[in-house]
Amino acid sequence: MNQNNQLQEEITKELLTIKQDIELKIPEFIRQGCLELKVDQISLQKKQDIIKCLGGNKYKQDNQFIPKLTECLLSHLLRMKKCSLQSTNINPARPIYLGQLITITMFYYEDKIIKSYSILEELTKFVNKQIHVYFEGIRERLKIIKDKEQQLLNQLRNSQSNNDKQNETQQDINFLKCYCHSQPGLYVQIKTKLNTSKILKCKICSQNFHGYCLQINNDIQDFICPYCTLVMLNPQNKVIDQIVQSTFQQFLQYKNEKHFLFNCPVKHKGSQIEIRCLRIDGKDGLNEITWPDYGELQMNGVKLAEFKPLSINYSVKKRKDDSINITNHIKHNEQNRITLIEYKSNEDLKKQFRIQHQCIYFLGIFSINQLNAKEFLLDVKQYHKNYLSIEDSFKLFKQECSTNKDVKIKSIRISLLCPITLQLINIPARGRFCNHLQCFDLENFITAIDDQKDKKIWKCPICKLKCFKFLIDDYQQVILELISENSLSNKEVEFKENGEITDMILRELCNQRLKNQYQINDRIKKQIKTD
Repeated sequence: MNQNNQLQEEITKELLTIKQDIELKIPEFIRQGCLELKVDQISLQKKQDIIKCLGGNKYKQDNQFIPKLTECLLSHLLRMKKCSLQSTNINPARPIYLGQLITITMFYYEDKIIKSYSILEELTKFVNKQIHVYFEGIRERLKIIKDKEQQLLNQLRNSQSNNDKQNETQQDINFLKCYCHSQPGLYVQIKTKLNTSKILKCKICSQNFHGYCLQINNDIQDFICPYCTLVMLNPQNKVIDQIVQSTFQQFLQYKNEKHFLFNCPVKHKGSQIEIRCLRIDGKDGLNEITWPDYGELQMNGVKLAEFKPLSINYSVKKRKDDSINITNHIKHNEQNRITLIEYKSNEDLKKQFRIQHQCIYFLGIFSINQLNAKEFLLDVKQYHKNYLSIEDSFKLFKQECSTNKDVKIKSIRISLLCPITLQLINIPARGRFCNHLQCFDLENFITAIDDQKDKKIWKCPICKLKCFKFLIDDYQQVILELISENSLSNKEVEFKENGEITDMILRELCNQRLKNQYQINDRIKKQIKTD
């Protein structure tokens, strides 16, 4: 095994060297592209628009444009790359084989901002071409890496063939994030109970969890694991980095304190740091921030929060807890100590207040970027993964019409009014886990959440499912734009099972718009193939 690790380290070290070399060259590649494509000859207004579109500030002199464009384009491309790699198992900072290195270094240019200016698309293609030329220049070096990868693969196959615990070990690996693997010996202790437990698969990370471990006995349509819930439960407080690995903790009868020691790197200085906590109770505690019913949180010996239980007679069944910001109490590049305390209570207190003891909690500490409603809306709109294509929208209509096999559905009627304001929708969106065709207005939804004074509940206003991520419906967006542009009075639209609109006027307008869009897309695809 040591031999395998050594070989993997050699491969990774070589890949990191190449990656760092490419990263140093990319700004120069962009500047070369600017010269070759004669970017400085475009109009002053267009230059300003491009910088603004990329999120940059105004520049004063024309000779500052290319340096500013280089900075802003590189920043945007890196954001797009990070976004595109989020749904993969690739660590952009540490490629472990050659295929990952190529994926990490090449840039994505099918994003809406890049597509909105042809010069940005051409520049991105030029940079990718230069990276390809660089790889061609180190062909022999890459061949040596490839040979080492093959050697490592052969060694791993030999090790696997000698493994005596094939089935059981594989099953353990599938549940490595589950509570049963959080403490030494716990899995063996409860193994017999896990054999009959429900298996829950997270919709985000695809990791498996035992229903028994999370105290969930019923079927959950869209299960999101504690790890993903902690990261996404308040999208406006966008997680930049995880400072402390999220962990399960259980208060025991003889010990009512839990301590966490950690160092916060100086790179997080200036960022907001918050601690989040869920309660593993198979109920709302698993979906929302939940602290101990009766206790306190300390940071470096200073009490940050005290948790008081609800009265038995109080109409509200669950206290409104929220994440706790610890930014002002962090010591950077020094050891920090978090202490979570659960107060002991007697029988008299339990009769008066709602107090649960010896519960399992799940905690994590994160570096976050706090976005206001406007910033968050722009953040959602800039990523291509947050859009449902017209083709996929048609598939949804077919799927909706075929769900009931006993009754043949010939058409579907959808309201174009936002359920929050009852006004015509501007940005039609649904939660990523929603199963309905009806949309709400994304801006109205974010504004309504932002206006909540207490903790923010991110649930779809239509189906009440978790709404951490969004899909903007391109097809309904086209329809709404046509209604506005042509001053039509439609407040709802009826669709056939193939997604076609039954209203003749709106259908003709829509067909013409889509035809024009498809022609543009075909031209883009042909241009890409030519390049």
